Amino acid sequence: MATSTRPDTANTDRYGIERVAEDDPGFVDKLRAKWGWFDHVMRMQERYAGEGGNHFSAGVTYFSVLSIFPILMMVFGVLGFVLAGNQELLGTISDQLTESAGDDMGATLNGILDTAIEQRKSVLSIGFLTALWSGLTWMSNLRMAITALWKRPMKADNFVTGKLRDLVRLLGLLAMIFVTFAITAVGSSGLTAVILDKIGLGGVPGIGVVSFLVALALGLLANWVLFFWMLTALPRGEVPLGSTAKGAIIGAIGLELVKQLGSVFFSNALSNPAGAAFGPIIGVMVVLYLVWRITMYSSAWAATTEAALEMQPVDAPPPAIINIRGDAGVRRGLLRR
Repeated sequence: MATSTRPDTANTDRYGIERVAEDDPGFVDKLRAKWGWFDHVMRMQERYAGEGGNHFSAGVTYFSVLSIFPILMMVFGVLGFVLAGNQELLGTISDQLTESAGDDMGATLNGILDTAIEQRKSVLSIGFLTALWSGLTWMSNLRMAITALWKRPMKADNFVTGKLRDLVRLLGLLAMIFVTFAITAVGSSGLTAVILDKIGLGGVPGIGVVSFLVALALGLLANWVLFFWMLTALPRGEVPLGSTAKGAIIGAIGLELVKQLGSVFFSNALSNPAGAAFGPIIGVMVVLYLVWRITMYSSAWAATTEAALEMQPVDAPPPAIINIRGDAGVRRGLLRR
């Protein structure tokens, strides 16, 4: 009896390969097939790890820290111009520095303040130029990181217009970051209690809890606006707004947790001399790294939704080009001349 060469359709997979038995999916694959949200989480993690999310987070953190010092120089320069024309305010600040920091440290801080006033022009100009350079570099690398997670081309079509757009986005990003952290700082400090006392609501039972919840809600809303703007405006190319809105929710919650933990850390770190010396810079680096890591995860989530995957261009290989030499068969003896 001749052997049958017909394929067994019952054991043929979708690739046309005949198998003895179907492959048993693993535990994680079963969960992915069962729960769509879990499959989305796994797609997010695969996109984050596959496109170098950790490396991008660390790189953006480096450029963020590099931009802080020029911005501080600009702040000192502006402060020098303000205090140079207001001797009464200068005297008040000098007395408060001496009273809070002590005689020796107060004298050192007052010396720095006097230097900032005397050299305010050079400090402001150098700070502005270096902040412009480092800030644009920071924004360019941040856009590159978020764009990479969307698997889009990472270079701008025009260098000049790309830098101008990066400048506008940089100013908007700095403004929104300031607003989000200011809301959290006000809500977690004693300023809220002072304001409530002045308007006569300080003695209302439960007013502290209510004010905390209101500040928390406002902080989450500000965080969501920040992340929605970053996930929508920073990637190169068109992105689905519904996906970025959902990804911004993850970023808003994660950023609020980082801010709350950061406020606790800084309040404890500044209470002792060793923490005051090394705590701020270490805390700033850790907070920035966590913020940008949350940003990368939010981008990976938004970039792996069904709507985003439908917009993603197919990563097809380039067409093959086959060149046939006319004398190839003749030289091998396969054809006659």
